[in-house]
Amino acid sequence: MPAAHAFKIEFDRRLTPRPRGSRALRRPGKAARRKTVFAARVIAFAVAPLLMLLAYVGLTAELAAQTYRLNADQARQAQLVQEDDSLHQRLAQLQSVARLEAAAAALHMREPAHVAVITLPTTASTKPTTTALAAGIASFKRLFSLR
Repeated sequence: MPAAHAFKIEFDRRLTPRPRGSRALRRPGKAARRKTVFAARVIAFAVAPLLMLLAYVGLTAELAAQTYRLNADQARQAQLVQEDDSLHQRLAQLQSVARLEAAAAALHMREPAHVAVITLPTTASTKPTTTALAAGIASFKRLFSLR
C-alpha cells in the first residue's frame, strides 16, 4: 500500500492550484506590461530630444568649422591673386621694349642692314599621303559601306 499512497500524494499535488504569491510560476499580468510600456515610452520621450540636441550641436560645430575653413581659403585666394598680379606685372616689365633694347645694346646687337626672305620651292611630294594603317582601315571600311 505504500506505493498507492505515494501515487495519491503525487496525484493530489498535480490537481492543487499554484500559489498566487509565487512570481516565478506566473506570467506577468496586464498591469506589469502596462508599467513596462509606460517606462519605455518615458525613456523614448526623454532620449529623443537629447539625441536631437546632440545632432544640432554637432551640425552647428561642423558649420562653424566649415566657416573657418572658408575664411582661411578666401584669405589664401586673395594672397594668391595678389601674388599672381605681381608676377604678371614683373613679366610685363621684363618683356618691355625699352628693357629688351637695353639688353640688346649691352650685348652689342643692332638692327640688320637688310632683311632677306627665302622662299622654298613647292614640289609635289612622292610619298603617299596616308600611312599603311590608315589605308588598311579605309579598305576595310569599304567592305561594309553601302553602294
